[in-house]
Amino acid sequence: MARPSRKDILQDFRTRSLLEATRKIIATEGFDAVTMERVARKAGIAKGGIYLYFRNKDQMIFAALEAIAAEMLREIETRVDSKAHAWERLCQAVRAQLESTERHKDILRTLLLVRWYLSDRRERKKWRRLMKYRERHLGRLQAILDEGLKQKAFYPIDTSTAAFYINEMTISTAQKRIMGFSSSSLEQDTEALIRFLAALLRDHKHP
Repeated sequence: MARPSRKDILQDFRTRSLLEATRKIIATEGFDAVTMERVARKAGIAKGGIYLYFRNKDQMIFAALEAIAAEMLREIETRVDSKAHAWERLCQAVRAQLESTERHKDILRTLLLVRWYLSDRRERKKWRRLMKYRERHLGRLQAILDEGLKQKAFYPIDTSTAAFYINEMTISTAQKRIMGFSSSSLEQDTEALIRFLAALLRDHKHP
């Protein structure tokens, strides 16, 4: 594989700098505060130069959201041991999702309050692109549950529906923390959710 050129490296660095600047403005001030000029200034790039990377602020905002979604998915996937028992893998996935949400809670809080893309029909096609990251995560949860059924570790369930509800419960636990409605530690909230899932899913007659 050819090594990236100096130009490619510089372009990647500037793109990431612009996306990080966009993310910080959204997290602290909301979507309406994002302008090409502010982002360029925060990233240390000339205002005119920003148009070499993004056509407008909407494209830049969406790219920032997509980068966060991809990063969160990577964080979850790298924490799940493909060789572990199905129940342990499910616990790893839940823990990793909550920990990733905690790390990104600044911008996720804004997303929860604003629902920016869902409010504009023109942006729903882009929103569906973001949803592919959710679908990928749901697919991995379902695969874990399918394996657990084969191992007889779980009660008989519709694994597609179960994966959906597990993800929703994990998101709800994270939302509770993001909105400041939990006085417990991340570990305590995580373990409470895992105990609840164990009561719903596990056949304790099997390992």
